[in-house]
Amino acid sequence: MKNYLFPNRFKTLSGWVFYLSLITGFILWNTDAFDNYLVIPVPDLFGTDGLFDRGSGWMKNGVLDELFTVLIIVSGLIHSFSKEKVEDELIGKLRLDSLIWSLYINYGLVIIATLLIYDIIYFNVLIFNLFTVILFFNLRLRFSLYKHYAS
Repeated sequence: MKNYLFPNRFKTLSGWVFYLSLITGFILWNTDAFDNYLVIPVPDLFGTDGLFDRGSGWMKNGVLDELFTVLIIVSGLIHSFSKEKVEDELIGKLRLDSLIWSLYINYGLVIIATLLIYDIIYFNVLIFNLFTVILFFNLRLRFSLYKHYAS
């Protein structure tokens, strides 16, 4: 069977980057500081006048939020799918169970939010939804591994 996991040496650094960038990104998002940093010209593919309007070329945009999004997703995936020092069938089962659990919890929360939250706040919930699958998976996997190693 093919193993699609990253080497163990990436686990610690990617974990630090993931959790610190989550916290920093959340703080920057709450202070609206994303718009003030790293303002550069970016392609205007869809236009700012309407959804189906052809882009007019270029526009200025603060790209810090995009960079943090990529950083959180990539570091979270590497942290989630880095091998343990001993990677056996039990660890693989814990990994699979944690992934299934995180998907159930995450999409359960999305269903609840869809029924109870509206307008722009719902859009914010969907933005957080980008990161919660990885976050829930990491928290559940680390807790399961902690219980496994403690026994």
